[in-house]
Amino acid sequence: MRTMFVLAVGALLILPGAAVAQGTGARIGAGGTPGWSPWGGPDSPGGMFGGDPLDADADRDRAVTHDEVWTWLRRRFDQADRDRSGTLEPTELPGRPRAQAGFRAADADRNGRVTIEELQPLSEGWFRAHDADRDGRLTRAEIPKPPKPKPKPAPAPG
Repeated sequence: MRTMFVLAVGALLILPGAAVAQGTGARIGAGGTPGWSPWGGPDSPGGMFGGDPLDADADRDRAVTHDEVWTWLRRRFDQADRDRSGTLEPTELPGRPRAQAGFRAADADRNGRVTIEELQPLSEGWFRAHDADRDGRLTRAEIPKPPKPKPKPAPAPG
């Protein structure tokens, strides 16, 4: 189990760059920024399902606990599991590049299916990585922001 956790966290940290290099991050994300997701990257647990981490804010206190995130992810997992097999296959997810990158990151045993048990370590690692003040709650300030757009070069005189 510890090995799966280490692999999932490693994938969480490594895959954003690999996904962009493979072109999976080329989709325009929220805010018009290529490859950006409020979940923090194309391989984040919520990136498989879309939305915003604060969508999980069940008590509407403008912060989310891991329990709230986990409940939200389980609900989205169950909705996506159309054949009720207890696993997700790539065909059950939207064709968005972010969803497919998230699927690959969560598929710890690389069997082409994701179970809820495979999703949990990725979710826990993602939450801990973003809980900057270690208070067990994520606020808007701790959720990744889109990068600032690069200024466009001035047109050449002529």
